[in-house]
Amino acid sequence: MFKFILTLLLIILVLRSLARLLMPFMVTEVMKKAQRNMENQYRRQQQQRNNEGDINIDYTPPKQKKRFSFSKSNDDFVDYEEIKK
Repeated sequence: MFKFILTLLLIILVLRSLARLLMPFMVTEVMKKAQRNMENQYRRQQQQRNNEGDINIDYTPPKQKKRFSFSKSNDDFVDYEEIKK
């Protein structure tokens, strides 16, 4: 039992010391990756920015269906008379 606890304690100490040595390198790599992502995002934003005088249309309304329309000639209307009771 003592041997198991001693082995476990040694493994924990070794992992802890390795973490202290490797953590700065891992953190710098993560920071560099984040910086590259931010730079790429900034470049894309700058490329998308319009020059003065350019026109950019982001939204076009959907095409409407043609509606049935009555012609405006006099022949289309029916004459009627009102009947009073």
